[in-house]
Amino acid sequence: MENPKNIRFSRAKSPGMDFEIFPLEVMMARKDLDHDPTRLHRVQFYVMLIITSGRGSHTVDFVKYDYARGSVITVRKDQLHCFEYSKAMGYIILFTEEYLLSYLDRTGSDKIASFFNELLFEQHTQLNEESLEDILHLIGSMGKEYNGIIDEHSARIIRNYLQILISNVYRIRDRPGSKRGSIKYNRSFIELHKLIEQHCPVHRNVQHYADLMNTTARTLNTVTNNVLRKSVKQLIDELVILEIKRCLINSEDSIKEIAHQFSFDEPTNLFKYFKRHAGKTPEVFRKMYMP
Repeated sequence: MENPKNIRFSRAKSPGMDFEIFPLEVMMARKDLDHDPTRLHRVQFYVMLIITSGRGSHTVDFVKYDYARGSVITVRKDQLHCFEYSKAMGYIILFTEEYLLSYLDRTGSDKIASFFNELLFEQHTQLNEESLEDILHLIGSMGKEYNGIIDEHSARIIRNYLQILISNVYRIRDRPGSKRGSIKYNRSFIELHKLIEQHCPVHRNVQHYADLMNTTARTLNTVTNNVLRKSVKQLIDELVILEIKRCLINSEDSIKEIAHQFSFDEPTNLFKYFKRHAGKTPEVFRKMYMP
């Protein structure tokens, strides 16, 4: 049975165009959602939250981000996130990976992947007034096109506005002193990150990923050390723990079932592994987020 907390993109508004934009206050007032937006839920699409007034917070993968006017928060596909009910105002932009990356070359796709990668950049960006006005102008153009008469040109026009908007915020995120490491290794790092997320329930061995990327474990350690100042094994363990946390919160599976999903021979091995890396048992962690 599909877990209802895994939220897929709704194409009801504009079939064939995987994009949606609406005011934050509209979402807060909606009563027809099939999930509670204030509880952590996993999204199968990308989210951008732009705040124009008020204060509040938004949680992404167990990290709480406080926001105010000019805040931009991004959520990558497959992350857990939840809203906080507040009187803040702004915009929510939703879109699928396929929609955003259509017609982009490899360089453009790499930049988008970097922009949304939480290990390369913080997921919260604070805009100054000038930058916010530029972003709001783009949002106005997107909204006008989206809420007007949808025709065969609309998807491409909106996509172009969206890519420009992201490029504007990317420029700010890419400022000196950002958390990103050497850009030389970004492409390899993003590929490695994606592979670990896909395979970590079964494979926690560095050599497995070296084989998949047709390289050596030493080369992969060079990549992660330059980007994160961490070893590949440290990255694997962090991503395994994060995925276990997501399963604990976003499913009703028992600890025994989750242990099986992550290829632990016994539930006790999962307990030991999780407590060593997370500092608490799976049950304690789950209870922290239970309604």
